[in-house]
Amino acid sequence: MSICTESSASDPRLIMGFHTVPGLRLLQGGTTGGGGALRWLRSTLCPELSYAQMDELASGVNPGSDGLIFLPYLAGERSPLWNPDAKGVFFGLTFAHTRAHIIRAVMEGVAFSLRHNLETAENTGAKVSVMRSAGGSSVSRVWTQLKSDITGKTVEVPEDNSATVSGAAILAGVGAGIFESEAVAAEKFVNIGRIHTPQAENKEIYDRQYAKYIELYEKTESMMGSDKN
Repeated sequence: MSICTESSASDPRLIMGFHTVPGLRLLQGGTTGGGGALRWLRSTLCPELSYAQMDELASGVNPGSDGLIFLPYLAGERSPLWNPDAKGVFFGLTFAHTRAHIIRAVMEGVAFSLRHNLETAENTGAKVSVMRSAGGSSVSRVWTQLKSDITGKTVEVPEDNSATVSGAAILAGVGAGIFESEAVAAEKFVNIGRIHTPQAENKEIYDRQYAKYIELYEKTESMMGSDKN
C-alpha cells in the first residue's frame, strides 16, 4: 500500500517517506504474505493447477469462504503489526470445506491485511477513494474484486501491470527532460484497463469476517512466539 499525500501525518505502525515528486510524501504499509501466500499454497496443495485454475475454483466459493479465515502471516508480519513471530493461521476449517475454500480464504486473508493497513492510514487523515493495483496479483480478476469488496474501494487496474519498470521509465524521462513532469508522463502512458467496484451485497459478510480476522490475531498473538530454541 502506497498513498500519495501532501501531509506529513503518519502512524508509527506505517512507513512515511518522501515521494520522488517534490512536495509529496508516501504513506506506506505492506504484508509479508501477499502474492507469496498464494504461491506457497499452490506449491504445497495445488502443484498441478495454474493460477487461472485456482482463480476459477475460488470464484465458485461464497464470499467469506463459508466461515474459513486465513491470517497471511507466513513469515511474520510487517505493518501494521510489526511482529516477526506472527504465524499463519487457518481458522474455522470443517469437513464441509474444500481446496477451493482454502484458495479463496487465502485471497481474502491477504485482502483483509490490505484493509487493516488502509484503516490504519485513514486514521491519520489520509484519504483514499480509488486504489490502483499493479503487479502479478492484479492479473487475477477474482482477487482484485475481493480487494474491492473487502476494502469498500474502487480498484483500477492499468493495462500495463509492470508498475516498477514503467515508473522507472517515467522518472528517467522526466530527468532527461523528455517530459515536463511525472503527471504529464503518467497521463500519456498509464491507461486503465479495467475497473472493479465494491459489491454492496458482500459488505455485511466481509465486515463480519474482517472483525473476526482482527480478533483472531489478537487472541492468538500470545501463542505466536518464536519456535527457535
